[in-house]
Amino acid sequence: MRDLFRDLLKIDGVKGVMFFGLSGQPVFEEFTLGRSGGVQAGDWFALAACLGPARETELVFERGRVYIRRSAEGVLLVVLGLIAPTGMLRLTSDILLSGLKERKAVRGIMRFFKR
Repeated sequence: MRDLFRDLLKIDGVKGVMFFGLSGQPVFEEFTLGRSGGVQAGDWFALAACLGPARETELVFERGRVYIRRSAEGVLLVVLGLIAPTGMLRLTSDILLSGLKERKAVRGIMRFFKR
């Protein structure tokens, strides 16, 4: 799973990446600098849920940004510094989410074949 998120984690300014399933269960979580104290994964998902059906959201704070992207597979949440290339972030997110979609489709067919 980490291989899919590797390119997103390599972008300058990315401090952390989380991916949640549609029901809110954390599927992937990694921070490059260590997490801040009391924020749990469920709190991050609650933030995304409060934003309603928006497909893409970027929140800007005094010390950083949060990029939230909804898809049919789940919710991608990226914690960023103030200076991070937004275009690169969006492009990489598109590639990542399409990779998750392909992986999900293959996994469904692979259940009929023994490895």
